[in-house]
Amino acid sequence: MPEPFSIRCANVADVELILQMIREMATAEQRQNAVTITRPALERNVFGESPIAEVFLGLWEGEPVAYLMLQMRFSSYAGDPILYVEDVFVRARAQGRGLGKKLMGFAAEIARKRGCGTMNWSVGDWNTPALVFYDRLNGVREKGRVHYELSGAGLLALAKETPR
Repeated sequence: MPEPFSIRCANVADVELILQMIREMATAEQRQNAVTITRPALERNVFGESPIAEVFLGLWEGEPVAYLMLQMRFSSYAGDPILYVEDVFVRARAQGRGLGKKLMGFAAEIARKRGCGTMNWSVGDWNTPALVFYDRLNGVREKGRVHYELSGAGLLALAKETPR
């Protein structure tokens, strides 16, 4: 009997579905106003000539209920590749079945196959259910670092500081 949950690599035909799930995740995180991604941007950066991310879909009995977005990074200290989990999302109706753990296990196996010494991800410090989930996966909360984000006017202002 086939497993009710499967994971497959997304393709360009899945772009609208991925965009919908990104919006669902943003709504769940109360950040729907932060979503500005467009179809062309997703197509270019995930399925284009030089992709910088990859997406996998989680299917429960053939229905898309989750997605996983990954990116490769490099550790200058260790000299190893790092797999970065940008997004792991399970739709509300499919939560509680262990699918998030299966997606993270899938990502860990990709990291292993690619020779990554580390797998990283981040989570909002307010997201207690996610923190508990990642703690149960034996994820270690990074100490001694504060993650920053620079965008919009701040990014443009800093860019003007470049030597000409």
